[in-house]
Amino acid sequence: KIQMGYAREDVIAGLCKAVATNYLNNVGKGKKINAPVVFQGGVSKNVGVVHFFEEALGCEVTVDADGHLMGAFGAALLAAGTPEQDLRPFEFDIDDFEFKTREIICQKCPNHCEIVCVYRDDDLIDSWGNRCDKGALKAKRK
Repeated sequence: KIQMGYAREDVIAGLCKAVATNYLNNVGKGKKINAPVVFQGGVSKNVGVVHFFEEALGCEVTVDADGHLMGAFGAALLAAGTPEQDLRPFEFDIDDFEFKTREIICQKCPNHCEIVCVYRDDDLIDSWGNRCDKGALKAKRK
């Protein structure tokens, strides 16, 4: 969009609005807000995203000063309550895997979505970018 002449500020604002809108549409799914809203996670430090959440929700959004640490805090609490022998199956060496990304253009409908595929070794483990179910790719489950 910048190459097409759009102002950098407008492109960034559009991205921030898209993050808030996507969350509300895909996770919120039309739920009514009747309580204070607290936003946490790394994205909560992005004032533009916070602004568009407030605009869409029509209320103030509270951001905790340490909200970006809550995921790590939760993982630490889970690990602290888990016996050490139960954590061993999750130990691995990242060098044991080869990760690749590939972009494909879906031709199954007029959207021609750009789908990003992530492979571990040769197995598809995740994909995103499709705007309809026709472009949905299924990761192999082990």
